[in-house]
Amino acid sequence: MTKIPFHIISGFLGSGKTTFLKRIIDKYSSDIKIGIIQNEFAPANIDGTELKKLGKDFNLLEINNGSVFCVCLLGDFVRSLEKFIDEVQPEVLIIEASGLSDTTSIAEVISAGSLADKIYLSSNWCVVDAQNFAKVGLMKQRVFHQIRMADVVIINKTDLIKTGTEQIRAEIKKSNPFAEIRETTFCDINLELGNSAINKFYFGELKTMSRPDVNSMVIKTGRKISGSSLQLFLNDWASKAYRIKGFANLKEGKTVAVQCTFDSVEIIEIANDFHPTELIAISDQFKFKEWNAAFKELTQR
Repeated sequence: MTKIPFHIISGFLGSGKTTFLKRIIDKYSSDIKIGIIQNEFAPANIDGTELKKLGKDFNLLEINNGSVFCVCLLGDFVRSLEKFIDEVQPEVLIIEASGLSDTTSIAEVISAGSLADKIYLSSNWCVVDAQNFAKVGLMKQRVFHQIRMADVVIINKTDLIKTGTEQIRAEIKKSNPFAEIRETTFCDINLELGNSAINKFYFGELKTMSRPDVNSMVIKTGRKISGSSLQLFLNDWASKAYRIKGFANLKEGKTVAVQCTFDSVEIIEIANDFHPTELIAISDQFKFKEWNAAFKELTQR
């Protein structure tokens, strides 16, 4: 079976991510076989009920009563998702992550074990509420972790603020300098379904080509690497990947944001934080074992 592209949509409570998902279903469900995975903490999935009211053709896997990415529930989730993929055979998968989800852990799950043979991470979107962006309180660390690992950050509900979005944009760029930022109301924006990370390089030809055997993979570690070793690592692997992105903690006491597309390697210093090094690669030329081994070797220098 051809690998299925997988999109993550995250966002704190009230951000509008369910509205975004409704728009995707409304636009694409008649043309693309969509599989939706919803992860909520409440035993009754209100969002799932709302999606069903659309009357559109899509398939829904509901995971309630806790984060599926807790270790205690991980095995059950993997088995449920594999069964869902085998039975439904969707062309695209979308997960609406709970407001408390760690999207890097989601990427880790789909990049390892038997799931890696079926699906790969295509894009990571985060929806933020412009009106309440500064009011997330104790959840701020989790919200900003979702932002820092997103490819695209959507500033939603811009009609409800009078001061403009400059400060919100600055906060987002501070955490994720490579994020593409889009502004909207009522989540009226397009999510390009399919091989988002790959389309940028295959252009229109992808539609007539068989989908590449793409792998998505995650390095998440407390190990630090020197700035020079990180540069060597990225120089070696960037040309073999559609994209490498993430954050690295350096032995020099700095934290840097990383983005690579083919031979282009960008490294920008950001404010230090307490998160581990997290790097995500999308490639059809290498797999996690060799990529991780190379990184580990350089951290020992």
